[in-house]
Amino acid sequence: MKAARRSIAFVSGVLLYCFCAGAAMKYAAIGLPRQFYTQFGGRNSMQVMVSEAVAVAALLFLVAAVWAYLTLRPSRRRHRPYVAWMMSGVGMAWAGWLIFGAFTFALKPRSYSAPLQTMLLSSSAAPLFGALNIFGVIGGVWVAGALATRKQLGLPTTRSRRRPKGDRTADDAGPDSTVSTIGPHTVSPH
Repeated sequence: MKAARRSIAFVSGVLLYCFCAGAAMKYAAIGLPRQFYTQFGGRNSMQVMVSEAVAVAALLFLVAAVWAYLTLRPSRRRHRPYVAWMMSGVGMAWAGWLIFGAFTFALKPRSYSAPLQTMLLSSSAAPLFGALNIFGVIGGVWVAGALATRKQLGLPTTRSRRRPKGDRTADDAGPDSTVSTIGPHTVSPH
């Protein structure tokens, strides 16, 4: 059962990052209100690009936190949240998107002339597809893992606690005790 929960966390991390990458591309296509662009110098100004990147990363943070919490939350105390497995799934998906972005970048000669801030901050520009997006997703998974761990520690225990060896009660006082172990309907040896 432990292997199944690990696999679920890993696959959920892969799907989470793929969903967030697609959502980031969709959010980048929508953009910010036009008044914001005109007030800060157009769509290609550094302030606007950083603002868009931070807004998209914040949305991805919220999506990742909710998704990861729903995946990682324990139902019983002994079910530990597998945050590291989910993070490794996110890392695997990020590496896959990075390789895909490198091939996409290499196949489009017009992308070579794009400014560096566009390649780093834009969620629709290969090869990084928004450098802040990975931090938003990782931050969301980390916060959800902390909340899931807190929930796990708040759940009641499902196993009995063992007594320390030094704490013996009258029922189990050792071989030299005066407590009889003979039941009421047993015959004593003659």
